[in-house]
Amino acid sequence: MDLNRLFIFNMKKWRKNRGISQKTLSERCEAAHTYIRQIESGSRTPSFSFIGKLAEALDIEAYQLFYDETAAWGEETSPREHLEALKMNILAQVAHGIDTVIAEAQK
Repeated sequence: MDLNRLFIFNMKKWRKNRGISQKTLSERCEAAHTYIRQIESGSRTPSFSFIGKLAEALDIEAYQLFYDETAAWGEETSPREHLEALKMNILAQVAHGIDTVIAEAQK
């Protein structure tokens, strides 16, 4: 599962479902319009605190920006199990990022 693509897909989905333009979303998040555009294009990655702002501006819970509905269809997993798997995936990606930074710092 590519969390960046999933996040971007869900961000656009929720924004469009709410009938919100990128400009309006940027105003609600107190951010530059270009920043929202860059996030949706995949050229920038928001911080955890900004993800919280996005969720609030979209009137959703932050986890919904990472929830993969297609992975849950047809499976016998509970929403809790699905979220636990998502959490483990996020933690693995964070750990990999930290390991990369440490390796670069040791060079």
